[in-house]
Amino acid sequence: MSAPAANTSSSSASLTRMLAAFVREHWRAYASAAAMLSCIAALTVWIPRQVGHVVDALVAGGLKGTALIEQLALLVAAGLIIYLLRVGWRLTLFKAAYRLGARLRTRLFARLALQGPAYFQQQRTGDLMALATNDIDAVEQAAGEAMLAGFDGSQTLLLVLAMMTISIDWRLGLAALVPFPLMALAFWWISRHLHQAAQDSLGRFGDLNQQVQESLAGVRTLRALGLVGRSEKRFTELAQSAAEAAFRSQRWEAAYEPAVGMTLGLATAIALAMGGWLVAQREISIGQLTAFTMYLGQLIWPMFAAGWVLALLERGRAAWARLAPVLDAPLTLADEGRAVLPADTTLRAEALSFSFPGAKRPALEGVELTLAPGRTLGIVGATGAGKSTLVSLLLRQSEPDAGRLTLGQVPLPDLPLATLRAHIAWVPQEAFLFSASVAENISL
Repeated sequence: MSAPAANTSSSSASLTRMLAAFVREHWRAYASAAAMLSCIAALTVWIPRQVGHVVDALVAGGLKGTALIEQLALLVAAGLIIYLLRVGWRLTLFKAAYRLGARLRTRLFARLALQGPAYFQQQRTGDLMALATNDIDAVEQAAGEAMLAGFDGSQTLLLVLAMMTISIDWRLGLAALVPFPLMALAFWWISRHLHQAAQDSLGRFGDLNQQVQESLAGVRTLRALGLVGRSEKRFTELAQSAAEAAFRSQRWEAAYEPAVGMTLGLATAIALAMGGWLVAQREISIGQLTAFTMYLGQLIWPMFAAGWVLALLERGRAAWARLAPVLDAPLTLADEGRAVLPADTTLRAEALSFSFPGAKRPALEGVELTLAPGRTLGIVGATGAGKSTLVSLLLRQSEPDAGRLTLGQVPLPDLPLATLRAHIAWVPQEAFLFSASVAENISL
């Protein structure tokens, strides 16, 4: 069973609330990045206007020698400042977005660590691995690149349009905007398909992860039964399916670019035709037309930013629709105990019974035992007799169907899980070594 998905509207709303809360928490970082972007936008719209003045002065023959060098130096200085500010806002913003990714991974791990075996029997390991990698990466990008690119693109768009229509000629500005409603319609159509494609791509990646995890975990069995070839064939099929899904998602994301290119191409043609006529009528100067065409070129970034932001948000929404249900899933084991571990830690099982879901016979039935402190008890039995099941009940990995386990007369559910498990040393049948030192593995 794969990670559950929410509907589009609810996932969009919950993602928006989560991102809004994160921005409020890290408002200083976002405000600093926004301030730097505002300076960049102001300098960006100043440069074409300054170039227009320089062109008009050159045409009039009033700009020579030192004065010309000074004007060119100002333009170079503005470009250098823009470069430094762009480096600054990226460092500030991406640091904050990285914190969100780290927080979500920590939260995901903490939530999964509290779940019992019943939860994991309904989830696929590959899907959970995909959530911790690709899905959280997509949400992190929505919190970082998408939000600031949206702010920067919107701010630049408004400033450029203001300069085009107010500072140069409103008729020329309105004429250049004629094709843009068509681009908005294209963006809406692309976004609808991109959300579905992104969600499918993330799901296929989870399927591939699941196959890899199962193959590696059962590699000895596959070799013993001669199923290596079958496993390789299945892996190839899933890898091809994941690659095709990723390609479909990237293809829809790439569709923003031709929509922007065609719109700006048509707007440029209209601007040059009408601008040439206005110059011929002496209603605007050559320098103003030059500045206008430069402003028109600056619309490339806001338009591409719009497509980029929509793509990142759609991927983030698709990822959050898979991630949020896992983060908010109810615990299969309640951890509401507040009792203190007593001095007398006698362990007792009273009429203990347990059955696995769907099993016809109980794994344990009517188990009674008493184990006083300092005593040793050996439990033997055939495979499937319930020895490991009894230990899992003691660790509260599962809850008994009937009866109870007590520690010093305190029922195990009344003790905090952390307290209970901190007083139990457990050596599982199948050991697992983490990527840590021997001492750290032993201390776990």
